[in-house]
Amino acid sequence: MIPKFVEQRQIEEINGTIQISSIFEINGKSLAILTDIENSKTILSDMPLSLGEHVSLLLKEQTNIGVQTDLDIGSKVEGYGVFIFPYGPVSSGIPEAGGFKLITYGERIVKLIPQINFKKRGIERRVIGMKPEDALLLVERSAGNFSSSYSTCFITAVENILGLEIASSAKWIRAVAIELERIYNHLHVFGRLGEAASQNVATAQVNALKERVLRINAKYYGHRYLFGFNKIGGVNYGPFTTDERKGLVSAIKVIAKEFSNIVAFFLSSRIFLDRLQETAKLPKQDALNLGAVGPSARGSGIDMDDRLMYPIEPYNDIFIGIETDKEGDTMARTMVRIQEIASSTVILEQLLDRMPSDNINKPQLSSSNSSSSLPCNSDKDFSFCRIESPSGDLIHVVQLDAITGRIKFLHIRPPSLVNWLPLSKSLEGNVFTDFQFAFESFGLSYADSDR
Repeated sequence: MIPKFVEQRQIEEINGTIQISSIFEINGKSLAILTDIENSKTILSDMPLSLGEHVSLLLKEQTNIGVQTDLDIGSKVEGYGVFIFPYGPVSSGIPEAGGFKLITYGERIVKLIPQINFKKRGIERRVIGMKPEDALLLVERSAGNFSSSYSTCFITAVENILGLEIASSAKWIRAVAIELERIYNHLHVFGRLGEAASQNVATAQVNALKERVLRINAKYYGHRYLFGFNKIGGVNYGPFTTDERKGLVSAIKVIAKEFSNIVAFFLSSRIFLDRLQETAKLPKQDALNLGAVGPSARGSGIDMDDRLMYPIEPYNDIFIGIETDKEGDTMARTMVRIQEIASSTVILEQLLDRMPSDNINKPQLSSSNSSSSLPCNSDKDFSFCRIESPSGDLIHVVQLDAITGRIKFLHIRPPSLVNWLPLSKSLEGNVFTDFQFAFESFGLSYADSDR
């Protein structure tokens, strides 16, 4: 059930631009999903013999509900005057429950230890035994602001196991939702950065643009945060008429244009630039070693995007500009998001201009599965999918029971989980007042981690 564009081979050692993206155990065997960043490839391998720095985090995160977890790797920090300053789990400026241990001797951060799982819900275990369509309701709500990415990733893996050939128009409608989701999330991050810099008027203008995108979501997909538009085998909304497609493109272009004018104001503000430039720098090698993904990785010069690493339709049929920046600081990550709003606008124009017109809700069994009376080929089959969510690489691994067709195994590797350590590394040596700017620039979500 592994797509043809996924390379299956044994990787013995993790080094250079070969990066472990997820590890999981299924059918009594440990497997790894790896990324060959240099060649833009996804690799499925048995567990490598030599692992990278961040792999202990992927293992450690498998904890029980209600058990807080310190994401701490590396050496212990000791010395005269060094103490731990606890921050959270309820804190000003962070809208979710989550904590940090700031190790310091005064004003500067020597080390930062994120704490997660304050509100872990156990989604992966709760869906076991559920029908895929029922499990979808929980999965898409794992991280509400990434619901389109979560639902598309999950059902793509399920549809692959079932051997369903999904109408191209449904896949293109899903991609439109993902790009709308990317735009409003990037606007949200930018607004949070503006608020941290006390640019209140411009921040309100950015938030107003985000609200307009949410209303576009509601108009075309039935929900502001894109809940419920996906289903196994198709979508619940669409096909879009010619006028609807033109109207959506026009509305997004106007928002992108207004945002570029607001950005020009921010970039002319010395206060804003001073707070972002040279703040929380993450060098490229550190980003590679710690497995950074999404704008956090691209802001450090890593040309990594699932739309190239795992090119599901329609991303294999349109032009995608990958935005990167080499500076690695908060400003670089912010500029990547600014540029991605523009590039997502171009992607939306392509998707809506070239959208196929086939029947979106009549999936067919593929020729390889048409003779099977079972819901999936065998009890050992599993499938995985990768989606470039607004914060980066999201991975779902799914296995169905061969007799009942219900969920037998689900593994989710969210982008926020692997971006905590890059955040920690970037803040070493920074002052306390840099914290909010760094945190927002990484686009981190506790709901995304505490699924």
